[in-house]
Amino acid sequence: MAPAAAEYYKSLIAKNELTRSDVSMFPSYTRMALPFFVACRQRYHKDGVKQRRQFIKEIKIEESLESRALDGVRVHREFCNPVIIPPAASEMIKLTRDESMRLEQILVTKY
Repeated sequence: MAPAAAEYYKSLIAKNELTRSDVSMFPSYTRMALPFFVACRQRYHKDGVKQRRQFIKEIKIEESLESRALDGVRVHREFCNPVIIPPAASEMIKLTRDESMRLEQILVTKY
């Protein structure tokens, strides 16, 4: 212990500051807790990582079940690349209002 720290510690003992139950040079952190939003954010991030790993694992299984190598590559390219690396803004398809309505109509129709 440095001489200044030793003197400070001795002065606290002389003033009876370290013998009280609520004062300590080495405080306990047992009652300290993270704020709820921090715990939620950590849990949300951890679950996202877990879900992403599970998705990649399932896609690898699907790739291995394909009969041809090219089909496996196609499955990987279509499903994994957008998850691992989000598409660039230039690659995104912009639909007009009419096109988006037509697409919704096609998706809703039951054949």
